[in-house]
Amino acid sequence: MCSRSNLDAIGVTPQPTRLPTVAYRGLIGLAVVLILCAGCGNGGNDPSADAAALPTLNFWLHASAATKVDGITVECGLDFIVEIAGEVSRTSNVVEYVGTMGGEARRYILNPDESGTGFSADAFSEVQVLLLVPDRVQINMINVPPDPPGVSSRFWDELRHFEGWLVGDQINGEWTCAPIDTEYNGVNDNTIFAPGNWFSEAING
Repeated sequence: MCSRSNLDAIGVTPQPTRLPTVAYRGLIGLAVVLILCAGCGNGGNDPSADAAALPTLNFWLHASAATKVDGITVECGLDFIVEIAGEVSRTSNVVEYVGTMGGEARRYILNPDESGTGFSADAFSEVQVLLLVPDRVQINMINVPPDPPGVSSRFWDELRHFEGWLVGDQINGEWTCAPIDTEYNGVNDNTIFAPGNWFSEAING
């Protein structure tokens, strides 16, 4: 194809070309589609995604779980404080925060006569908190040292990841209180799982 400068050089004046009516209308339709789709991709501005945020950066994570199997009752609880240092990344789909989480974890095993055994322990970890726009939340423990060789606990493994849904100003989710996988006070805790739930509670001040 000749450019306009080439045509001028050989003394030819380019003439405007009239497109057939059908083709002309087709180009208009294509232009309209392109304009409408200009913001359809991931690069488009989504005001709701830009405004997405957790309702608070510091909150309690409370959890409880209980079950009864063959007369044995298992009761569990968590009271953790989540302190988010700040937002570290944002896309149209995910807002990422980092911080810490720490507090008390409990698990008790009771016989029918309410005698039994249990433990409570302090736990602490750095965490990554993900807001999956618009209302799904994940809390993941990070930088957790590996278990010593031959030692593991499904109870502590269940605390590495929490998943829930943001409803208003509160996050709610399911939690399973798993066995400690050890023997204490003559009780081998390795079989009973207790279903439960967790929820957030804002820390005032």
